Amino acid sequence: MERLYRIGEVARLLGEQPHTLRHWERQFGQPRPRRGATGERLYSQQDVEILRRIQHVLRTERLTLPQARQRLGRLSHEPTSRATLELLRELLLLLLALLPEPPEQLSGE
Repeated sequence: MERLYRIGEVARLLGEQPHTLRHWERQFGQPRPRRGATGERLYSQQDVEILRRIQHVLRTERLTLPQARQRLGRLSHEPTSRATLELLRELLLLLLALLPEPPEQLSGE
């Protein structure tokens, strides 16, 4: 059975306020969390990944909402695993830029 997260749990994971997550849902049209019996939002792991991507383009890349919508619109039709790999690639490039000198190339031997 898939693990589902309440909005407060997701907000703590991301370091954001619940109202921010609701705002992003309205602005980006994604994620679309399930609703529990009492109407509370229930987020899947895929929903959390979408919110992490939104957070990254807004907070780290510092894109405006229209720029972020355009960027995420292109990714929304790709499988989640592809979006996750792209995010990891971007994070690794940022980390490499922080190193004092470039690491030596690794050989395949």
